[in-house]
Amino acid sequence: TNTNIQLSSSFDKHLLSSILTFIFECVKYDFDETSIRSKLNDLQFTNKSRQDRFLNEYNKYLSIIQLYLKQKSIEHDRLLNINWRLDLQLKTNYTDKLLEPIYTLNWTKRDKYTANTDQIQFTCSQENLQELLEKFKDAQSVLHQMQYQQQAKK
Repeated sequence: TNTNIQLSSSFDKHLLSSILTFIFECVKYDFDETSIRSKLNDLQFTNKSRQDRFLNEYNKYLSIIQLYLKQKSIEHDRLLNINWRLDLQLKTNYTDKLLEPIYTLNWTKRDKYTANTDQIQFTCSQENLQELLEKFKDAQSVLHQMQYQQQAKK
């Protein structure tokens, strides 16, 4: 069912973002029902009937989510360029002001079966950027290991 959800507050947006991140991570790591229940319990989501409902909906849409993530993922040979810039987000309340660094990233990737390019733009915090960099380093290490193994076979 396609419904438009109106997010009225930053709390609603944060909540939705957290739920989607949890779902995507479960799909990414191919968690089974026991693992998901364990993670939900760790997050203090302990009501069994709610867990059952979540798992029912999760399993119902699992193949669609997997397809979506597969389409949105970027294979290493398709990523052409990454540009970034630093912005400062001003957060204020009645007592103080805080400048928080926000990074804007622009990725250029090649479409899968064509020579066309596509632009992806998103923003992240410094912590998110550091996590992304670590994942890139891990991926680079895996690629080097795969290349080394292929050369060793020859």
